[in-house]
Amino acid sequence: MRRVLTYLLIAILVMIGGATTVGTLMYAAEKRRRGLPAGDGARALPAGSGDKLLERTIRDLRPGDVLTMDGRDFLVEGVLSYDEDGHRWVAGRIVDGSDVRWLVVGIERVGAALTRLLQQDSETEVSGYPPEAMVVGTVRYTLDKRGTATAKLAGDVGPMGGMKAKRPADHVERCRWWLYDAAGDDTLIVEQWGGEYRVLRGKKVAGDTLDLIPGS
Repeated sequence: MRRVLTYLLIAILVMIGGATTVGTLMYAAEKRRRGLPAGDGARALPAGSGDKLLERTIRDLRPGDVLTMDGRDFLVEGVLSYDEDGHRWVAGRIVDGSDVRWLVVGIERVGAALTRLLQQDSETEVSGYPPEAMVVGTVRYTLDKRGTATAKLAGDVGPMGGMKAKRPADHVERCRWWLYDAAGDDTLIVEQWGGEYRVLRGKKVAGDTLDLIPGS
């Protein structure tokens, strides 16, 4: 009888120990489960890691954009996108009523991407290869850089000198260019399109004074 009681006691202890172990394992599993995010944890993204839309800047002008400067709004009617062996810059034809200007951004290969606010100068004529220095009024401009680029034309880029005013969308042409600088912020660009030259003259401006409102 004593032997039977001993076996029964051992069996009860084994059952109690097994139940305790199972309970411990279930508690640990439940604790781990509650620590995981809802759904498939492997696919969950950390908070705040969603993709953000990159804001366009004046280096990526497009027809239909609006530029605000000095309390005035200029509509970007056309854009020239230049490419010279991988170096890219833009020139936007911006219009406010009868005031038509060109915003040229990033023509320099090195250094800061300067912004130039220019107007087409129809009184300064260039009929041959541009010289090393040009005098317009009281300002003397000296040649800084020159090159040859391809340019994609989008939107209304105006008459472009004596050339055809209207072009197909995304039309590409070859352009030779000469960049001149002067004392202070005065600057001048000469471009050759086919057999025609045009002169753009104006000032360097701070890019952070211009606000871009992307078009729809």
